[in-house]
Amino acid sequence: EGNTVTVKGSLGTLSRLPILRYTQTLRFFENGAVETAMDVTVSEHILTYLPRFGLEFAIPDANANFSYFGHGPMESYQDLYFHAPVGLYESNAEAEYVHYVRPQEHGNHVDVRMLEIGKLRFESDDAFCCNVSAFSTEVIDQAEHTDELHSDDKTHLRIDYKVSGIGSASCGPELMEKYRLSERNITFGFTISPTGRK
Repeated sequence: EGNTVTVKGSLGTLSRLPILRYTQTLRFFENGAVETAMDVTVSEHILTYLPRFGLEFAIPDANANFSYFGHGPMESYQDLYFHAPVGLYESNAEAEYVHYVRPQEHGNHVDVRMLEIGKLRFESDDAFCCNVSAFSTEVIDQAEHTDELHSDDKTHLRIDYKVSGIGSASCGPELMEKYRLSERNITFGFTISPTGRK
């Protein structure tokens, strides 16, 4: 309707009740900007917290350069950010990769307000998490060893409402509740606008 598209959907797996239901509103403007807002309800039968919630974009440029205002320059998470002061940083997908023995989540930044990559700027009044990687979430999830990571010649950008902390009972105490993405109702939004650079 007008300049607005509304999407109602759910996320789940085959033959299972949905994990969550959402309404996403996209508003398009003449200057090329897009505002996106999501209202999310996590299903009552989900008894654990979510690892993350957000959107992933594939940028058609391998090892894209980007800049952001948030915690950096090292990776940071809800339970691991005091070593990473808030500032304006520049990086690229290759520099963001952390060589863990087993491929896994890496390169996240918390309390981000603005990110520019290519000719696009992502910003929000509310802090968000961002992650820029040479690998898609699916590739990282499926790889057991680093030699199984294969780039698709794109840069993968994740803009998240939140990412749960990385502490876990695998090598210490269970992740504290305050670092978990355990909200049942999530409201999340940001604006994508052209930078005006050629």
